[in-house]
Amino acid sequence: MAEVEQLSEELTTLKRVVQTSLHRGLLAKGVHEVCKAIESKQAKFVVLADDCTEDTYKKLIVALAKQFQIPVWRVEKGALLGEWIGISKFLTKTKKIKSRKCSSVALKDFAIEVSENEKLFVENKIKGL
Repeated sequence: MAEVEQLSEELTTLKRVVQTSLHRGLLAKGVHEVCKAIESKQAKFVVLADDCTEDTYKKLIVALAKQFQIPVWRVEKGALLGEWIGISKFLTKTKKIKSRKCSSVALKDFAIEVSENEKLFVENKIKGL
């Protein structure tokens, strides 16, 4: 039970960090932008969806991140990332019309709205990756 709560806290914090960074223009999304952010060493960390169907896509992101020593935070579903960055279509706040996946995003910097506790939580998490 505590493991589920911890996982939920991790995803909630990650969601908030990703969304606030997106609104400040501090998030790279999609293979081209993510690779560019990794290669230019702008990315603090990368979020990669495990359910990505393209193995070469995952291998490319992981290999580049490893080469440039950037941590990779894995989430189970790309649809979750799609919701976070706003590419899924909703009729209302709870009723989803179309679910669209996003396989990877790279955080370039933390937005100013992110609290110190959230920033420390994420930084400690990515140190363990």
